[in-house]
Amino acid sequence: MLMPNGVMARNGGRWGIAALVAIVLLGLGLRVGEAWDGRAPVFDATAYAAIARNLDEGHGFTVGAGATQPSSDYSPGLPLFVAGIYKVTGGVHERLARLVLALLGTLAVVFTYLIARGLVQPRVLGSPEGDKGRGVADGEPVPGRAVIAALIAALVVAIYPATIEYTGMLMTEPLAATLLAGAMVGIFWAGNGGAPLWRWTVPGLTLGALALVRPEYLAIGFLLVVLVLLRERLWEDWKRALLIAAVVVLGIVVVVAPWTARNAFALHRFVSVSTGGGQVLYSGTYLPSDGNPEKVGAGVVAEHPELFGPHAVENLRLEQILARLAESKYPGMEPDEALSKMGKAQLRDDIEHHTGEYVGFIAKKIGRIWSHGPRAVMREPVWEALHWVLLGLGLLGLALLAYYRRWEALMIGAVFLAITAISALLVASPRRVLVLIPLLSACAGAAIAWIAAPRRAKGQSVL
Repeated sequence: MLMPNGVMARNGGRWGIAALVAIVLLGLGLRVGEAWDGRAPVFDATAYAAIARNLDEGHGFTVGAGATQPSSDYSPGLPLFVAGIYKVTGGVHERLARLVLALLGTLAVVFTYLIARGLVQPRVLGSPEGDKGRGVADGEPVPGRAVIAALIAALVVAIYPATIEYTGMLMTEPLAATLLAGAMVGIFWAGNGGAPLWRWTVPGLTLGALALVRPEYLAIGFLLVVLVLLRERLWEDWKRALLIAAVVVLGIVVVVAPWTARNAFALHRFVSVSTGGGQVLYSGTYLPSDGNPEKVGAGVVAEHPELFGPHAVENLRLEQILARLAESKYPGMEPDEALSKMGKAQLRDDIEHHTGEYVGFIAKKIGRIWSHGPRAVMREPVWEALHWVLLGLGLLGLALLAYYRRWEALMIGAVFLAITAISALLVASPRRVLVLIPLLSACAGAAIAWIAAPRRAKGQSVL
């Protein structure tokens, strides 16, 4: 099948299209193989699988008997989607669900390529058209180095081992990475000057779906709305800027509101997406853990031996330990609400009376999430090296974008900073950064294009 000349020109001709197809097929093959074979699930994956099964069997949104924490602590997006697959296919077919998620996870490779290619398209500095985020015109060739940099960025996402391993179980990270990258593609596409208003429904709906999969992105989605509003106000009148922001907000609300309404009836209180905030706040402000959430349980047991038996650490999960602590402090109160009160008090104490220690605590938590990827495979020398190279190039690329592409840098940088801040305040898990790998790889592609750029005329951007 012949492709339009514009598509060929923007993707490096036949060789560029062929390379992109090969990279996408590589990423798809790795994910499908992992999804087909499956992998021993981590605790959260087991819970998501149980909720999806119970939904399909008519038992509602519940982990089932023997659950160690409320089902409402789990984000609903993934189990609802998997349950939908079960309904369509007439039964619980977890392998099939994993295969569908593998297909969706592969879209992150394509989205990474599109973002990276857009970031490294040439333009003249200071031109209004360039500052509004427009790249080359349709049909105009994109330089080979830009396409190569975008292909490298896509290849990193295609082979990143931690993402692939999570495809072998029902986990939110691969799907969330695709949704985040897709939302950013939608924002840049809709933000192309003069684009019709309806385009903004795409990032709105995608950000809503992302919030159901990873609840912390609900706040980040609204942060992006504010940035879009401010950016559009610079180039359009207030009326259009407000309309654009309203369309994005409406997209988010349309997706999230039904679940929020369900929570109001099921939980008898306002819960936008999921509970569990109290637990992660308490864990994330517990100084004796030294920034490692896996040490919180043992620390609490050691501090309150009267509440636990001699083998509590071996026999109880963290949520059970914290629930017992919450009950002792605030009898009769919902554990999550009690832990929220305790976490806020603990945070104030950390800041007021242990300021120096808390600063070091925050630094360790930030280092924990960014220094390596999740899963043991990321500790292997070759993959650890890949992660560090990716991190270094990604930060360099973001710095370059802050000079050459301020709009794109602001949007991507805001997401990076928001996730870093959330991890610094709450539980510091490298899994949060896994969702950012497509954006980080796209920024690394921008750095590669800059490094490979020939000497250029004054006033010309390398990006």
